Amino acid sequence: MTRWRRLRRRSRELLAGFEVPQPFSVEALCARVSAHRGRDLHLHPLPYTGAADLPCGLWVSTAGADHIFHARGASALHQQNIILHEIGHMLCDHTLANGDNGLLALLGDLDPAMVRRVLMRTRYSTPEEQEAEMVAALIREQAGWSAVPARPDGVLGVIDEVFGLPGNR
Repeated sequence: MTRWRRLRRRSRELLAGFEVPQPFSVEALCARVSAHRGRDLHLHPLPYTGAADLPCGLWVSTAGADHIFHARGASALHQQNIILHEIGHMLCDHTLANGDNGLLALLGDLDPAMVRRVLMRTRYSTPEEQEAEMVAALIREQAGWSAVPARPDGVLGVIDEVFGLPGNR
């Protein structure tokens, strides 16, 4: 079984029993995730726009609530995708990797002891980022947006397999 298929299967198993609201809205999904986790979930725009080297999404988990920050000025569709990706991290229960505590510096005056975890959306090269993106894609699929693209056939499929890519995005 290819790595992409394993990732898709594992992500489907993770979402088993989690119902995506119908009709779909980000607000309804956030309410469902909040109930599922038993914690408040708040959405916030990031305090900057258009910085290529800064994250476009961020999940901060404190003792009392979850906070998803999304790119200010991004299109509504891009904001939805960022939010779904961060929800993917939440549903996968991802945590910081060793050495990522420097991310806490982004939080300014917020007491680092208060923050339980911080995950940023900047690239998709780690297994956690790929898993969060697959969960987001499966949520979109369940919401009736569009199906997760199939792994390409032929040369593109071989390239995906050789370089360990989880499929087209």
